[in-house]
Formats: sequence, C-alpha cells, structure tokens
Amino acid sequence: MNDFKYAVRVLSKDPIFSFVAILTLAIGIGANTVIYTVVEAVLLEPLPFEQPEELTLLWTHNEEQNLAKYMVSPMDFDDWRTANTAFESMAAYWPTTGTVTESDGNPTRVSVVYTTENFFDVMGAESLVGRTFSQEDGPGSNAVAILGYGFWQRRFGGDPAVTGESLVLDGSPIEIIGIARPEHTFPEDTDVWLNMTWGMQIQSREARWMSAVGRLADGQHLEAARADLVRVAERLAQENPDSNRGWTVTMQSLHAELVGDTRTALLVLLGATGLILLIACANVANLLLSRAESRGREIGVRVAFGAGRARLARQLMVESLVLAGAGAVLGIGLARIGVAGLISVAPVTLPRGETIGLDGTVLAVVAGVSVMTGILFGLAPLLRLLRSNVHDSIRDGGRNTAGSGRRSLQSAFVVAQFAMALVLVVGAGLLVKSFENVRSIDPGFLPGGVLTVELDVSTAVASGDQEVTDFYDRFSRRLRELPTVTAVGDASTLPLGTDLDYVQEIRFVDREIPLELEPRAAIRPVGPEFFDAMRTPIVAGRGFTSLDRNDAPGVVIVNESFARQFFTGEDPLGEKIGDMRMRLGPLGAIHIAADIRESEIVGVVRDVKYDGLRSEASPSVYFSGLQSSIRRRTLAIRSTGDPAALLPAVRRELAIMNPTVALTNVRSLDDVVGAARSRDRFSTMLLSGFALVALILASVGVYGVLSYAVAQRRGEVGIRMALGADRGAVRSMVLGDGMKLVLAGLGIGTLGAAGLSGFLSSQLYGVNPREPVIYLAVALVLLGVGALASIVPAWKATRLSPVLAMRSE
Repeated sequence: MNDFKYAVRVLSKDPIFSFVAILTLAIGIGANTVIYTVVEAVLLEPLPFEQPEELTLLWTHNEEQNLAKYMVSPMDFDDWRTANTAFESMAAYWPTTGTVTESDGNPTRVSVVYTTENFFDVMGAESLVGRTFSQEDGPGSNAVAILGYGFWQRRFGGDPAVTGESLVLDGSPIEIIGIARPEHTFPEDTDVWLNMTWGMQIQSREARWMSAVGRLADGQHLEAARADLVRVAERLAQENPDSNRGWTVTMQSLHAELVGDTRTALLVLLGATGLILLIACANVANLLLSRAESRGREIGVRVAFGAGRARLARQLMVESLVLAGAGAVLGIGLARIGVAGLISVAPVTLPRGETIGLDGTVLAVVAGVSVMTGILFGLAPLLRLLRSNVHDSIRDGGRNTAGSGRRSLQSAFVVAQFAMALVLVVGAGLLVKSFENVRSIDPGFLPGGVLTVELDVSTAVASGDQEVTDFYDRFSRRLRELPTVTAVGDASTLPLGTDLDYVQEIRFVDREIPLELEPRAAIRPVGPEFFDAMRTPIVAGRGFTSLDRNDAPGVVIVNESFARQFFTGEDPLGEKIGDMRMRLGPLGAIHIAADIRESEIVGVVRDVKYDGLRSEASPSVYFSGLQSSIRRRTLAIRSTGDPAALLPAVRRELAIMNPTVALTNVRSLDDVVGAARSRDRFSTMLLSGFALVALILASVGVYGVLSYAVAQRRGEVGIRMALGADRGAVRSMVLGDGMKLVLAGLGIGTLGAAGLSGFLSSQLYGVNPREPVIYLAVALVLLGVGALASIVPAWKATRLSPVLAMRSE
C-alpha cells in the first residue's frame, strides 16, 4: 500500500507525463477491449444449449451438380436418423413465414419454424414458460406453438398467462404451449416454432426443402459421424438412383456454421488491436526511459541512503502498474463508447450480435491484459536501473547523460512502432482497395429508386392458383398507377437475398446435354415488368409481357451464364425446355409449388448477382409469374422519387385489395445492396481506424525520441555550432537520425506485412495480398509522416544557443 501511495504521489508531480502515458495506454487497451468484447461473444462464448459442442448441422451435397450445403428431403432425413450409428438424435426444421392476425384484425408477418417434435430435446433447450414439444406433438397431432422470447414481449407484453391461449396464424387458431428462453434464437430471429404434424413419408426424395440438426453420441467425433452418414447416403443412392445419384452428406458443427468466415475477420481485427497495444507499450516505455534519466539523481540518493535495488525495482514496477491500471479504467470507458458505436455499424450478418457487451469475463481479461501491459512497458526502466551506476547518477546531478545503450533501446522501440504501424496500414490499404473493388461490382441491376416489399397470400387467397396469379397482377397494376411509379415487378426471390434458390435439373426437348456440363439451373418466377423495374437489360430476344399467361404458350428467359454454359457459340432463342415440377415445402403447409410446362426460350437477360456480390452468376431460368402459382413474392417498385415515400400508398392499396395480407421485409434496393457490402465495409472501416491510431502513436514515438535526443546532445550540438557547423547541417543530422529509424522500421514492417498478408487473403476481393503498389504507397506515406515527426526536433536543434548549450554541460 505504501508503494502504491508513493507511486501515485510521484506520478501526480508530473501530470503532463502521466496524462500522456495514461491516454496512450487507454487507446491501446480500449481498442483491444472493443474487439475482444466481440470476439468473446461471437467466438468464445458457448452456445446457450446443453453440451453445444455436440450439435451438428447436416446438409446434402452433390458435387456433380455443384450443390453444396443443400436441403434434405423428408424421406432421406427419415433414413438418416434411423440408419445412422453416430448420432444420439436428429431433428428436422423448416424456416418460413406466416401471418398473425392481431386483435384489431390487422395482419402481421412473423418468422415461423416448423420442427419435428424432438427439436428442442435435440438442441438441449428448455422453455422459459410452459413446455416444449413432446412425442404427443408428432405426426397426426394438432398444431401447437412455442413463441420466441422477443415476439412474446412485443405481441403479449411478456404475459406468462398467454400459454393455453390461441394464436391466430395464417387464419387458423393454434394453441400456445410455451415460451422459449431469450437466449434461444436458433434458427435466428424465430418468432414462432410449430410442430410438424405430417410424417416424413411424403412427396419424393427429390423434394429437398428441410434442414437438419443432430446431436453427436457420446465419444463421437465429427469426421467419424460424417463417414457414418456418407455410408447411409451411398446406400440410398444405390437403392434410389433416379433421385439420389451423386447425393451425399456434409456437416459442420453448429457453432462453426453460425460463426462462418466472421472468425477470420475478427481474428485479423484482434491482431490489429494487439499491435496497437504493443505500439502503445513501446511509447510508454520510451516515456519511462526518458523520465528515468531525469530521476537519476533521486534514485542515486535513495540508494546512498540504503535503499536496495530490489526495493527500487519494486517501486518502479508499481508505478508502471498504476499507469496501466489508470489506462485500463479510462480504456474501459472508451471501450463502452466504442462497443456501442461498433454495434451500430456492424453488419446485419454479424452472428450473435445481440450478446455483445462488456461483461465480467471481458473485464477480467482486460484486468489481466492491463497487468501484463504494465509489466511489459515497465521492464525497460527496470532493466536500466539494474544496469546503472548510481554513483555516476549522483555525480552527474540528474543531467541527461544517458549512454548509447539506452538510446539504442529507445531507437529500437521506435523502429518496432513503425514496423507494426506499416503492417496495419498495409492491411488497411489492401482492405480499402478490396472494398473499392466490391463497390465497383456490377450486380446486374440499378438499385436506386426501388422499393421492395414481400407479400404472402397463402391463406388470404385460397380459391385457387389462378386467383393467386390474378391477385399479384391486379395489385401490380394498381401500384403502377401511383404517381412517380414507373414499373412494378414481382419475383419469388430478390437478388442478394437470403431466400433459398430452387435448383432444378434441366431437360431440353430437342438436344442432349452432356452430364459434365451439369444440366441444372436456378428456377426464378418473375412478373412481366420485373426486369424493367430492376433495370436489368434483355440482351437478346424479348422480355415477358402481360400476354404470357396460363392460356398462352409456355415461355422462359435464360441468363447469360445459362446461354454460355449450354449454348456455347449458338443461339438459344427458340430452343425448348421440358416440363418441370417445383416443390419447396410440405404438403398441407405454406409452400412454394409450380408446374412449369414445356417452354420456349424467348429471351436472354443479363447476369444478376443472386448469391452475393463476390459470387459468380449461375445458370438461371426465368419463367413468367403470370404462368406461376407462387404465393409468396417480393415486389420491386421503381419510382422517380424517394422510394420510402411510396410505402404509405402501397399499404393503402393493399388494404383496399385485401386487408388480411401483410407486408414484410420492406426495404429499398439500395439498402439490399448496402447490406451485401456491409461486411467488407465493416472490416475496412475498423482496420483503417486502427491503422490511423497506430500511425499517430508511431509518429509521436519518433517525435519524442528525437526531441529527447536533441535535449541529451545539446552540448554536442553547441560544440558543433561553435566550431562553425551551420544550422542546416545540424538540422540534417537530427532529421537523418529520425529517418534512419523510420527506414529501418519500414524495412522490417514490409517483411512482416508480406509474411502476414496471407491471413487477409480470404477477406480480399480482386487484390493481391502482396500488391506492390499498395506497399509502395504505404511506405511513402509513412516516410512522409516520419519526416514530419522529425522536422520539429530538427528545427529545435538549430534554435539552441551554442554558449548556453555548452554551459549546461
């Protein structure tokens, strides 16, 4: 305690030094705290389920057809769970949407997940109120509902008495049996879980629309479980070659799948903040070394009066720890602001974002890092004390007489700072270039001025398929009559969305396609004005018209990728595609279904990015929405004005046509594209900010070392000037000393950046991680910054009076 009080007293006598040191540490510790808070929540915090490491997501996979992580059919899933030996249990689920009728009769769109009755048991999740599904809720039972915590709070105000009441979903009353715990958010943002009341022996094995999750048996590992299910899949392929040939199984732990490629981005950012903290430590170590020189006489006198080196070493270390502790306290305060800001700019795809926050675990880690930080930067003055001659300190009277060893140590710190700063700035430069490349990607449409809204008329329009088609046709025509609206197009899926594409094997009527060409394509129903609304040009043939209805010949439009893959050097117009059956969803539930009859290719449309801006366009077949009974569609409404201003009119027109239909996923197309760029923007913005901080800290380090060197060498400078050296030579000497440090740092940093650039490869688009232009540009920037940081000390050196400088020595 005495050491602590003495340390506080000593540091308070030099408030400028203490403030600079604490602020420097706070920046380093705060930056690390912000990123570690995200890392802890996303990567390290276990999932809120019993033994979450056993949970595994399961998909089908067909390499021949280039289909990875695809859905599973009910029949195949049934065979998986009965024939495997590696899983304790398996459950199936199907995310979709539904319409809840409010007490005032207004419709609200909600996210719905149909699950097998053992879903919550497999997940190891308990209910907060009521119960979860049981065996009695299996096939043939009545539908029952479990509400998501967020929906329960919004819709029922958190009333626990809601269990036993009915929820009117898609026009049918369903008993509420339980409320999920707030941490149970899988699948993400689920409002209502419903039990699957149908059996698995439905449809065909080709109807792949379910997702699956399994819990590994005790002692089982992922690779062994994969081999076991592959064995089952191979047997199914042999027994059912028409539907299962080429189909196998792939799997991933639930945690790894939820985190995805976010892991790499977060680890890169954590490494960046680690470098910032090291730069901050080097800065503070230099400050302490400089301060130790000025305290030389004080320490010498204390030794002369009997203070041992161990006692002094302990006192210096306590001072370092006090600085680190104060820096940690201020850093945590900065981190609270930083975390809030980070969450506000984080991409919507950031997994487990709702759990991000400063908690006890984060604070404990910060405390540990702060102690290690204090020890790290406190070692430099401590080692100097152990090697110093206290008698010389008393004789010199505390004058600045440090030898070349201490100056070398300070110079080494500056070199290290610039090396680490270059690594960060190069990384930021690569990400900036990558982001510019992503921004320049042509998505295949013009997003400006387009409002998108989603509708589902599964229960609102129940008369028949033609009534569904007529509803969307009439609604589109009503919207087209609104002022500023120039085009209205509907589609089953929007580009850059998260909806599942329906991939179908393609059969041509008059030509054979070799199997190696993978004769499959995404099937996309679109309305007559969809391409006009999206500003996606028809490059050959014609687009759809209002005449392409059920009573007209079947017509389709293919994209450029389809034409290149299946009609290399030929004209696809006039070719005919055989009939297809589209099935996505269970019989008796909300589903996507369409029978596509034999159709003629009448047009070729430009490629559009559906699976992400970085992805390549895949072969697609568009067929007329007027020849489709797809019940859930997204409308793209192009306007000459602000698209958001259209929303009240759209709601009004929908209420006039059918007040029981709800709008959902209301967004501008600009927002859709922005969301697709959000991950790249997030990483680029953060790393660029960290690089700027590192550059500032490194510049301060150069300035501080050179300023102190000038003060130490004022006698030498005075003698040089007294012997005739002009001020320009003195200025060049000091500036040269600074630039030597900067150049050494740039050389080491360039090697380090080249060695570490591989970690950024997965985050880059269209950029060589060792792009020489970026390395050269960054080196020139850092040279300029280093020169600016060296100019002021060089100028100060020329202002010294030779007489006063020599007299001080």
